[in-house]
Amino acid sequence: MKRTGVVAGASLAAVAGLAAVLSSAGLLEMDDAAKAGSSALSLYGVAEVVHTGADGAVLGTQSVHNQLLDTGENFILQQVFTDGTAAEADSAQIGAICLSADDTAIIEGLNAGTFNTNHEADHNTRNTNSGTSTIDGGDAHECLADGSVELSGQVAEIGPLTFVANNSATSGSESNWRPDVIVKMIGICKGFTTVNADTCTAPLFAAVDINDVTLAEGETLTVTYRFNMQSDGT
Repeated sequence: MKRTGVVAGASLAAVAGLAAVLSSAGLLEMDDAAKAGSSALSLYGVAEVVHTGADGAVLGTQSVHNQLLDTGENFILQQVFTDGTAAEADSAQIGAICLSADDTAIIEGLNAGTFNTNHEADHNTRNTNSGTSTIDGGDAHECLADGSVELSGQVAEIGPLTFVANNSATSGSESNWRPDVIVKMIGICKGFTTVNADTCTAPLFAAVDINDVTLAEGETLTVTYRFNMQSDGT
């Protein structure tokens, strides 16, 4: 049990003087509020989205803050600290952006499995209703990777990555979205080495609930994601 005492008279001045010395030497422990204010850390992500028409004209732009998910927070800790187990974070890096037609509310427990399953259900319904139009046998490459994520000033930047809506693309062609399907969410996922991919590979780092965007044939959506870890002293 911690004991406290009462100091009076000349002794009070002596204690105050000692506290001043310890403080100037950096030995006096700060309270939690002072600690928080001494090196405030900004840790957030933002997605910049540009919707462009088939003729190249900009149809709309938006800048939306992300929801850093539980899987993303755990990923950061696993990258920095060792816990005696071989974590996926040891060999994984974030570097891909995925589009989704899912309008489920983003919660911290959202993960890659839920992100992909919800999106594919919507996408497969659209495939069934789209008649003979196909993209790689009935699926578009909704994920693009940045092979060289830029790191500068404690900020990571993925992209810009451009998704193209094309209803008649064949395997290997430039197409990442089925025309007339609404883009409702963006996922920030594990990077990969291929040009594009159909699904978000775990871990799902963050999700961004953007304003709905419908891409017509030939229109594009260009996405840039920035994750900022700057502190006051940066």
